[in-house]
Amino acid sequence: MADLALSGDGQSALFAGDDPILASGEDLLNRSRLAVAIADEVQQMNAERGAVVAITGRWGTGKTSLLNLTANILREQESIHVIEFNPWFFSGTDQLIRFFFDEMTRQLRSERSGKKRLKDATANIAEKFSKYSTSLSPVKFIPGVGQVFDAVQKTAEGVSQALATSVHEQRIEISEALTQMDGRIIVLIDDIDRLTRQEIRDLFRLVRLNGSFPNVVYLLCFDRQVVEIALGEDGLNGAAYLEKIVKTSIEVPPAADEALASVLRVGVTAALADAKITAPDESRFPDVFWQVVRPLFSTVRDVKRFLSSLSLTVRSAADEVALPDLVALEAIRVMRPDAHDLIAQNVRALTAVYSWQVETRNQGILAVDAEVVTALQGKLPDGVGMSLIRYVFPAAQAHTENTWHGNDSLQAWRRDRRVAHATVLKYYLHRELPSGAAPSSEVDSIVYSSGDEQAFRDALAAIPDVHLEDALDCFLSHVEVIDSSRIPSVVCALLDLLPRFSEEESGMYDIAGRDYTALRPSRKLMQRVEPASADSVARTVYQATDSAYARLRFLSLVGERKNSEGQIISPELEVELRADLREFLKSAPAEALSTERELLRTVVQAINCDANSGEIAIASANSPNVTARLLETALSPSRSNTLGSVVVNSEDRLAWDSLISVYGGESLLTSAVEHLKESLTDQEISPRLRRAIVAFDLYATGWRPSDF
Repeated sequence: MADLALSGDGQSALFAGDDPILASGEDLLNRSRLAVAIADEVQQMNAERGAVVAITGRWGTGKTSLLNLTANILREQESIHVIEFNPWFFSGTDQLIRFFFDEMTRQLRSERSGKKRLKDATANIAEKFSKYSTSLSPVKFIPGVGQVFDAVQKTAEGVSQALATSVHEQRIEISEALTQMDGRIIVLIDDIDRLTRQEIRDLFRLVRLNGSFPNVVYLLCFDRQVVEIALGEDGLNGAAYLEKIVKTSIEVPPAADEALASVLRVGVTAALADAKITAPDESRFPDVFWQVVRPLFSTVRDVKRFLSSLSLTVRSAADEVALPDLVALEAIRVMRPDAHDLIAQNVRALTAVYSWQVETRNQGILAVDAEVVTALQGKLPDGVGMSLIRYVFPAAQAHTENTWHGNDSLQAWRRDRRVAHATVLKYYLHRELPSGAAPSSEVDSIVYSSGDEQAFRDALAAIPDVHLEDALDCFLSHVEVIDSSRIPSVVCALLDLLPRFSEEESGMYDIAGRDYTALRPSRKLMQRVEPASADSVARTVYQATDSAYARLRFLSLVGERKNSEGQIISPELEVELRADLREFLKSAPAEALSTERELLRTVVQAINCDANSGEIAIASANSPNVTARLLETALSPSRSNTLGSVVVNSEDRLAWDSLISVYGGESLLTSAVEHLKESLTDQEISPRLRRAIVAFDLYATGWRPSDF
């Protein structure tokens, strides 16, 4: 299909909301030729006894735009005087008639046309129309004001002249003057189909009563079906009544598919011109446009309504939502609001991914979600619903095509800012990120700076702690684009983030721990290293990492694993590095361990501790600061709730056996804790340490949890 080239005026017209076009430069559907034909017909048709021409069409097909184009051509003719009559300014039959002739008088007297050929004739006719209007009623109403003015406010001479001649005689005088006029008057009346039914009937009575004036052509604009229904009340045949009044009728042709598609495509392109392209999968755009967006539109008015809202939506959401999805959902919101409401109310049904086990264990959930998907498809044109699922909400393909997606797909959808991910869809719906969710700009900053070590660390440092987990979770799906030469520095920077994560569990189901969001991309990056270089890269990362806990976790990522993912480094290097870590912990000074993250876990996993050895595993364990750190990192809450209740109960637990194994026996542990207590003041006790000491005292009495 050939591209539709639009001038500046044409593009501006696209974003003019529901406003009709005013000039040929805004003509998007090549209606100018039809306007020329209508103008020629109006000028050449026999109007010895007047004439009525109708431009008809459904709402939104461009009737007013075609009328404006035709009027522009007629205004250029020296023999034509165009009068615009707005029927919205009256109320009631009497006021309509008086207002009509007053408006005729006013516009005929206007000097704006500057047409010398008609000046004298129209001035004479205007005077006759003025007298005629006065004769119709001695009481004048100012439309829209409601104030009453007696006709005696005119000069006594004018009133007496108007009343001295009968209405019938005045009509004859007007007809004679119009017959002698070398030209004709065109009366434009638009928006008839937006009047009330009574007002429509009143207007057509007016046209019928006055449509026989010579050289006066009424050019009416309306939806034929609406007018026929209004005229068909009180037992009348609306269509037949209309045929008696209208001499010539022109139906506005529907927009050709290619033309409408071009208008829509050009408009969307213009609306997105300044948008930041956020997603790498813009190849979806053609499918989304042609299979989801395009079928929703049938008129230029629909397109313009959509575009006027799309520009605002792009400005407010394009930084977080992929453009194909943004365009699709906005088109549905404007053209199919019921379907859009269904989407907003059923985020889970459209974005949840299920494993095959769920299919057998949670038939109820799947059945409910399937009903939602079916209902959504029913609110959209044929084929659009299926395409919407396929290209915008692929997780729901589980209900339509038996296609199942997993967590890898979720990560990719979040990376690409697709509404297929619940977080992105909720942002589109509410324009607000969920608590803890990182803005796309923060994720972009760390992705784009990964090629420079310091810039990467600075970008990570700039991310607030509350967003860090989510930012790294999003970063995970970007690691494939990081240059392989930058892997060591990126992994080191990620491991250095571990102290920023709270050691407190985030909830009942926090199994992996918060720092897992930094460890997962580290593992994925190390998997990209060539096997021949794996030991060298791992040694570099290990030596550049100061934290014993970070070293331990790194070795767990690249060393021997229980699952099938395999070992990245050689067994020999793993043995060497674990031995180095073990010796470091055994002899490390208190200053090096007193702030170490997860110290107890690190010591127990790195050193073969023996609770019955009678020997302390690490030299600095009796230091009050190290004892305090071991106690704090031994503390964990045990959470539970009653079935059916949202109340969560929490009880502190200590890794008692691990503590004893580090100290080589319970007596040595007790001695170290007592020494700690003696060295502390109230100001030095953190809330977590205070809780750990309370728990220790309870365990020291022999108490153990009921599930111990």
